[in-house]
Amino acid sequence: MAAVEDATADGSLDAFPAGDDESDDGGRITGPHVGQDKYGNIDHRYWRCKHCGTETTDKRALDACC
Repeated sequence: MAAVEDATADGSLDAFPAGDDESDDGGRITGPHVGQDKYGNIDHRYWRCKHCGTETTDKRALDACC
């Protein structure tokens, strides 16, 4: 599966645009953050819980966290 890249206004590329993720977590969940493979290529995005440090590629998994 190949990632589709979108050009931003400044000419850089964003493989995973953030979008409008509205939530009522009270600022506990941060992200999306960009993840890279061992070669430095952007290959995923993830979210992090500020309280316990749990990271996941599925934001919904943090709903029951902490």
